[in-house]
Amino acid sequence: MLASIRNRIYSDFFLPSRLNEYREMLLTAQNRGYEMHSIRSFWRLIQAGGVRPEQKYFINRHDIDTDLSVTRCMWEIEQELGVPASYYFRLSTLDFELMKEIEAGGSEASYHYEEIASDAKLRGYKSKEAVNVHMGRIQRLFADNLIHLRRSTGLPMEIVASHGDFVNRILGLSNHALLQNKALRESLGIELEVYDDSFMKYVTSRHSDMIYPKFYKPTSPFDAIQGGQHVIYFLSHPRHWRANPKENLLDDINRVWEGVRYKVNL
Repeated sequence: MLASIRNRIYSDFFLPSRLNEYREMLLTAQNRGYEMHSIRSFWRLIQAGGVRPEQKYFINRHDIDTDLSVTRCMWEIEQELGVPASYYFRLSTLDFELMKEIEAGGSEASYHYEEIASDAKLRGYKSKEAVNVHMGRIQRLFADNLIHLRRSTGLPMEIVASHGDFVNRILGLSNHALLQNKALRESLGIELEVYDDSFMKYVTSRHSDMIYPKFYKPTSPFDAIQGGQHVIYFLSHPRHWRANPKENLLDDINRVWEGVRYKVNL
């Protein structure tokens, strides 16, 4: 427990920039013959029947939970190297101008949604069953948010990604449960939720970043690249690549407050 707290403090307030390591990862993949993709560009390849067994692929996804400054740094590295990526923004991290720049640069910017978790925290739902009673209203809330974002940005946002929250773990219900409704997807023109099996079944090696000291889970994407895995899927979060003390402090305080408020029904 103490080690976890110590690691969190170091990651949030003292971690030096790892952006050169990120650049090196992309360069290593390129030099090893990987074709670089966003979620959307690889989905288009799947739709066209163009995934080839002899070609290697690297899919690059960013979930923008916090820290827009590092987000821009990562995007600038990708622009320099000619690497596409997908960026999924929460309502709390929206930056319309950056999102438009990302799309104009050949990458993807879309919605990192969390309506089940946010509604459960707001209304104090403590079980999956309580959420399911109100699922129709939660789905309408999601639809309203997505339509608003599309109108505000002019971006297609036909692919979306669910955010994971402590409330989802308590409920045993992920945010993407709200998109199990096929009619809702069709009415909103949603082609893909990033965890859909129609996409993920092509992935042979899946990796995510994490806090100091391990940095990657379950294993390093560098190992997958060196090992020549067919389809590598890498998910990153900006806060794991450089400390942002002020923003991380505010986010940590907010998370603690949300947890207390949810547990005591404030």
